[in-house]
Amino acid sequence: MYYNIELEADPKVIGVHNGVYQVQLDEKAYDKEKYKLLDEIFLSNEFTADQVIPELDFKFYFKILKSAKKTSFMSYSPNIRHGQFLINKNTIEVFESFNIQKYKNFDAIIYDSKKEDFDNSYSLFYCVLQDWNVIDFNRTIFTTGGVFGNGPIVEHKFANENEYKALVGSKDVKTLALTEKFDTSLDFFITRVGGLFVSERLKEAIERNKLSGVFFRNNTEVITSN
Repeated sequence: MYYNIELEADPKVIGVHNGVYQVQLDEKAYDKEKYKLLDEIFLSNEFTADQVIPELDFKFYFKILKSAKKTSFMSYSPNIRHGQFLINKNTIEVFESFNIQKYKNFDAIIYDSKKEDFDNSYSLFYCVLQDWNVIDFNRTIFTTGGVFGNGPIVEHKFANENEYKALVGSKDVKTLALTEKFDTSLDFFITRVGGLFVSERLKEAIERNKLSGVFFRNNTEVITSN
């Protein structure tokens, strides 16, 4: 069984009330050329699901927001393509015991600019999306509608990714069916639709090690070809 994993937004957990992020990328930490490279790779270009993980010769610098709490998984701003969250050393150690899809941990520094309190125990968890060929569109069920209780929930099926993209608007995944191309031994994966998923045993390890900053849902059923 797989569970959706999501970042916490509860102020009691993350310490801030914006409901979005705990730390913010510090543009001033980079010289002009370094920031231009960072911007081109991660920020301003149109999103693509390129499977290539870039090689970098710089670290990511984040300023912690006032009153923000440090958690095992941490949210940040602005959006970095394929950068899912920041994770601390304890989380990295837990992940290393499991089968995680293609990823890389980039060095990150978190600091309070007023106190100059630097923390290098975090990394940016960078995980590229799996390709469309792992999704079995014949069996995958999407839904639209029902937002804030307005309108009926309508189920949809699409023949392929082109049909899926042609339907404009927000689409949720009720059932995510995976093809034989999908590696069923994975404990953590992210596809083009449906969000982030963890296996039951990785979920239990996160809970057992009391890793904070995330919660789990099983609102999306995951079925494989086996």
